[in-house]
Amino acid sequence: MNNITFVKGKGGLGRPLPGKDYISGLLFYTGSLPSGFSSSNRIKQFFSVEEAEAAGIKADYSDETQATGVYTVSNVGSNGDSIELVFEEPTQTVSLGTYVKTSSETTVTAVATALVAAINARTYIHGYTATNSAGAITITARLGLGVWPNAGSMLSAVIAGTIAGSVTTDFSGGVASVQAVMHYHISEYFRMQPKGNLYVGIYAVPGSYTFSEVQTMQDFANGDIRQIGVYVTSTNYAASQTTTLQSVANTLDTLKKPLSVLYTANVTTGTSIASLTDLGTFSNNKVSVVIGQDKAGLGNFLFKTTGKSISCLGATLGTVALANVQEDIAWVGKFNLSNGIELESIGFCNGESGLSQSALDSLDLKRYIFLRKFPNLAGSYLNDSHTAVTQTSDYAYIENNRVIDKAIRGVDQALLPSLNSPLLLNADGTLANSTIAFLESQAVVITDNMVRNSEASAISVSINPNQNVATTSEVVVTINIVPVGVARNIVVNIGYKTSL
Repeated sequence: MNNITFVKGKGGLGRPLPGKDYISGLLFYTGSLPSGFSSSNRIKQFFSVEEAEAAGIKADYSDETQATGVYTVSNVGSNGDSIELVFEEPTQTVSLGTYVKTSSETTVTAVATALVAAINARTYIHGYTATNSAGAITITARLGLGVWPNAGSMLSAVIAGTIAGSVTTDFSGGVASVQAVMHYHISEYFRMQPKGNLYVGIYAVPGSYTFSEVQTMQDFANGDIRQIGVYVTSTNYAASQTTTLQSVANTLDTLKKPLSVLYTANVTTGTSIASLTDLGTFSNNKVSVVIGQDKAGLGNFLFKTTGKSISCLGATLGTVALANVQEDIAWVGKFNLSNGIELESIGFCNGESGLSQSALDSLDLKRYIFLRKFPNLAGSYLNDSHTAVTQTSDYAYIENNRVIDKAIRGVDQALLPSLNSPLLLNADGTLANSTIAFLESQAVVITDNMVRNSEASAISVSINPNQNVATTSEVVVTINIVPVGVARNIVVNIGYKTSL
């Protein structure tokens, strides 16, 4: 029944989350910049979707080029005859307009003029417009359809009587909106992490990808970015790209600005998801490849209207930002990526869906990140938090990297004041107990806090007193971390007994 419904907003007060684990980045490549960006101002920090929209990243498709096609009327027909033009969109069939011939229309031009008027009278409903030239009706597709009309055979006529006509020029010229895709990933990020802190970088498409922009963004953020999504569609996905990204991540590790990279590139419709390269053969522990995608919501619509992989990169990045550093983003009890519409129906970023369980198991073993369903629980969930490295690596999962990166950042900050400080020694040249106790106490403040926050099960800090620091001027501190385990498999033994 009719009613007034209230939907409570989230994050409107802008209250910041503690720490910096949720600070994220999104990197896009495109030749056209939103209004709030420029060639000398390519990175902006957003705390909401509204801030991104204010900077020109909108879902209004204003940067799209609309496709056009021509339908030509070839026979006037008889009074009472009708013609309806219909267009097949990705998710629906749209009636553009219907004309019923009267005695006033005696030429094909007059019939076409009347049909154009019928189409334009419905523009406020369907968004299409039309013009007529001697019976040739040029139709401009509505905003939002991008490259979809270019595939051809989308326009047809339903005719009753002897009115005649045909599509004389298939639709062409449609160029999809880039900003709508950026808006999608940004809004999906904030849907999963409403209190997110997101740096967005937009760069020109390079001749070849070095992903140096990842470091540029991290430098801009003063090293605060903990995880970054990299979205590329101007080149097709190749597993070797994870090695290039790892090289950038290694440099940032050296600079003590570590982060995790989530990567999506275009997987063409001619490429089978099952044929993707096994990421377990690489050594790229800081890089994860996201190949999941919406199948029936906005992500699917953008996939069809851009002709490019969309993926669930934004939502996955938001999930990482929402998760505590020790948590697997595939935790079913905490991270449902579906809101009942978006990511409710799931597939892969080349348009495939409905893969067999054995095919899904194979992809999981290849260490890709995608979406999955459970038969006895509603929602959509990530399969795991894989990185592009062998499963036996200590850093095989995103949370492994996030925990140790947090420890490195914290201990570095704690010990920096002691850099170049004097070191008291015993008479035999070994480190004095007071020196050891002081240095250990500095690091322990950070490590104990991580244990209290359940980010690690246990952490030990130790310094060997028998170091020849008088000669080397180097103190070696050893930190061992016992991680928090992840229940990746739960085995239940169940059966009947005659008695308990």
